[in-house]
Amino acid sequence: GGALQSRWAEFLSVSVPFLTRVAALLVSGGTDALNDSASELARDARERIQKLGPTYVKMGQMMSVRPDILPQAALDELTILQDGVE
Repeated sequence: GGALQSRWAEFLSVSVPFLTRVAALLVSGGTDALNDSASELARDARERIQKLGPTYVKMGQMMSVRPDILPQAALDELTILQDGVE
């Protein structure tokens, strides 16, 4: 239980601030605000994925080739994960 609980706490500490930011943008400015912040949000998401480690990096790599799901700004950032992680 301890390792799983620790990993969940790490995941939440990394993801909740990002999701809160996305929700705040939607509430304050709607989808236009999200579109205006797309590049910055995509970069932030990639950095958070890298912080979470190899399992999440692999998921990001898989998503980087899905233009049917993600906007171009996200695809551009996630493509960086294909080149390797520091």
